[in-house]
Amino acid sequence: MKRHLQTDGHEVVEAVDGPAALELGRSEVFDLVILDQLMPGLKGIDVLQTWRSEGLDFPVVLLSGVDDHHAVVSSLSEGAADYIRKPFSPTELKARIDRILNLPA
Repeated sequence: MKRHLQTDGHEVVEAVDGPAALELGRSEVFDLVILDQLMPGLKGIDVLQTWRSEGLDFPVVLLSGVDDHHAVVSSLSEGAADYIRKPFSPTELKARIDRILNLPA
């Protein structure tokens, strides 16, 4: 995923786990954040909820390999810009990112 995003011209910053992602979101400015639901140390939805409670309002896309309708609905209710179920193609991810960032197709 990182390689595809970089090929599309995006700068990519990676976090090794949920707590690291949480701190990056607090200390950096991002146009878009992609979080996995099942990151080590802290779930993606927990990171999203914490950021929102702290007033951080950048677009967040959650990814998950678990097909759970409740997780999709709660993630969107918590302020996720999108929720993508794995597996997905690089072209699908690109289209969703372009839509969120209002980039030309």
